[in-house]
Amino acid sequence: MSPKRKPSSATSTPASVLQKLQNSAGGFYAATPRLIRHVEYFIGGQDGNILVNKGGGLQPTEFIIRGVFEISRNDFSFTLDGNFNPSNVFHGRFADVKLSCQLTAARNDSFRFSSEDFPDILDNLAHFEGLIPRPEEYDKLSVIHNSLGQRSIKLTHSLFEANNDQQDTAGEVYGDENYWHDGLNPKFNITTWPVADRCKGHLESLVSTHSICPLPAYDSDHNLILPSQYELKLKGALVEVHMAFCHHRVKSRKRDIFSTVLRELTILLPPAAMPSSPFKRHHLNAGPLKAF
Repeated sequence: MSPKRKPSSATSTPASVLQKLQNSAGGFYAATPRLIRHVEYFIGGQDGNILVNKGGGLQPTEFIIRGVFEISRNDFSFTLDGNFNPSNVFHGRFADVKLSCQLTAARNDSFRFSSEDFPDILDNLAHFEGLIPRPEEYDKLSVIHNSLGQRSIKLTHSLFEANNDQQDTAGEVYGDENYWHDGLNPKFNITTWPVADRCKGHLESLVSTHSICPLPAYDSDHNLILPSQYELKLKGALVEVHMAFCHHRVKSRKRDIFSTVLRELTILLPPAAMPSSPFKRHHLNAGPLKAF
């Protein structure tokens, strides 16, 4: 059985969801005005920089932002292998693969606040990126994407974590997942992880050196979503997302890369049904449909 979290005592109405996002401890609502006042970057060197709560001193804590979004059906790579293709030289190593999806403003009238607040969320993310001084010759890979006039936020998640006999106390700050796997369904184990045939050999080579980091994604009953259901349950779903914000500078490519890293996701509403067509399943030898 997958681990089950204790459901919230509050009814998950849009109003109660928004109230929790705005007022509960452990993070900030992503549309809160001028979030830049509460943050600073923890400089992690080769491990990258992560946004932390300002004034944390010797014990910095990562800065968590949260909100309600719709997971776009486009550019969806919250899949079992992140759509990794070994024949594509630009995909790098399988051990470094990241799952990703695009977060957009919700199109559900009940959660209208998601679409109304989305521009403010994008402004805060842009300000986070602006905290890093960027040389003129450097390119910037932003978390904010614009495709066909629709803006979205790229959300990422590392699929693998290198095994380490000594606990890495800086792991959380640097963005590693550091999951506890005790008690998880065997389907969440690296030895049973169901990747595509093109990736099986690459997965087998990682069994002794790495662990799988399942998506910290829960259904509306607060059950951890099984890997085989990622695409079915998440693609197009309305979700509550908690995420961290990171920056990496790749000097060899003269590029600043920003990313939002998934910390927790809960489905609020399942994906909407795809449009239907009266022509679907129509028998061709029955004549044109419009003749009936």
